[in-house]
Amino acid sequence: MLLDEATVSDMMTAWPTKPALHTPPDDSRLPRIVNADLINGYLDTGTAPAEQLIVIKDGAALHSRAYTTDGYLDPGKVAKWRGRGYTIQLRNLHRWCPTVHAICSAIQDETGYGTYATGFVTPAGGQGLHHHWDQNMGLVYQLAGRKTWQIWEPGVEEPHREQFASNTEPGSDVLDRMKSMRPDFEFDLGPGQILMLPRGWMHNPHARGQTEESVHVTFVARERTGYWIAGQLAQTALSSTPLRRVIPPAGVVDPTAFADQVAEARDLLTDWLARADVSTLAAELLQHARTEPNVDYISHAPSQVGHRPSVR
Repeated sequence: MLLDEATVSDMMTAWPTKPALHTPPDDSRLPRIVNADLINGYLDTGTAPAEQLIVIKDGAALHSRAYTTDGYLDPGKVAKWRGRGYTIQLRNLHRWCPTVHAICSAIQDETGYGTYATGFVTPAGGQGLHHHWDQNMGLVYQLAGRKTWQIWEPGVEEPHREQFASNTEPGSDVLDRMKSMRPDFEFDLGPGQILMLPRGWMHNPHARGQTEESVHVTFVARERTGYWIAGQLAQTALSSTPLRRVIPPAGVVDPTAFADQVAEARDLLTDWLARADVSTLAAELLQHARTEPNVDYISHAPSQVGHRPSVR
């Protein structure tokens, strides 16, 4: 639905590592079911869940009280901030928009990659998020208006999950150095175009100089890695009875005794892994990869003004 069969076939065996522009196939239903009317409808009617919105301008986010009434999204307040140049970010669309959920589920079933989606509405001349990179592949589908994407080659190697995120050290230090460099790519994304943006590529998206509101949805594919497989194997091994047994306090506070406990746990873990039925485990992990609920959205937005962020 998002990409043509030839592109999908290539991606299944050689995951893209550079940004590229695409368009949906001619017979795709995507433009009819995911469009600006869908996204704006949630904002105009106040039916988007308020806790899934970020209202942001030039890197500064408003407290949710600024656009809600009695805890619910207030269309009048949202319209006011849009008129003042604020971008509206609609997070986790796959959780509460059935159409987007179906697309994300289909991507996950085909690739084994958990997928989430985020919508952005940026007024003409505005900018919400500033320079950052993402930890996973993004497919940016432009629905209306135009948005400029300045993109830089990765400054860190294989950013993944908590490792080398652009909003925490040491990734944030790399990002600060890179901002003074000229971008390696610049795309002016128009309606119906899809920007394929691999993880780690720093980008600075904006609608500055545009005369129309920009609306896009980004589908994010959380790639599977050896890190994920190792984590799943370790979780399974840790459920074994010997590893659940209590270690007496003396076995923890005494350095020599604790070293023996560490060695024993290591041996139990490696022995379990060596004896595990790989075929059975692979079948279970594949089912898990295709069906597990999507993992948390990773936000690069700043904390809301006057609001302490929650730990997720």
